[in-house]
Amino acid sequence: MSAKRLLAPVAVRGAALAGVVLLATVPVYVYVEASWRMLVVRLAVAFVLGVALLQLRGAVAARLARPGSSRLEQALMRSGNPPAVPLRLEELMDDVRATRRSRGHFERIMWPRLTTLASRPLAPPAVRLGRGPSLAELRRVIAAIERER
Repeated sequence: MSAKRLLAPVAVRGAALAGVVLLATVPVYVYVEASWRMLVVRLAVAFVLGVALLQLRGAVAARLARPGSSRLEQALMRSGNPPAVPLRLEELMDDVRATRRSRGHFERIMWPRLTTLASRPLAPPAVRLGRGPSLAELRRVIAAIERER
């Protein structure tokens, strides 16, 4: 996909948003005192630019998420060589990283997965302020699951 095809919808939506914001801003601009007018203009421009950048980010992320989007992936698909690290392993590694950063991620996603693997109740890892368990705690829980099998 060319850059023009990627940017065209974002440009059209940005222009439409700029028109709507302009229609809403002009009466406010006329109504407020002269000392506030630059603030009104700056807020309107910042809003349009922020929304346009969010749309551009979404378009680029969607483009990159498609399989075969990069030349490297296309070359790998043509050659028939599988990637060195399986995708499932990369996803599990990402889950462990997210678990260590966020206690909420651990409690909502990782802990239910670990408890379904165990045949008896597991002792939850120690609580760290706002963070997930340490690698040592995760190793302890996984070792307890492996001992059952």
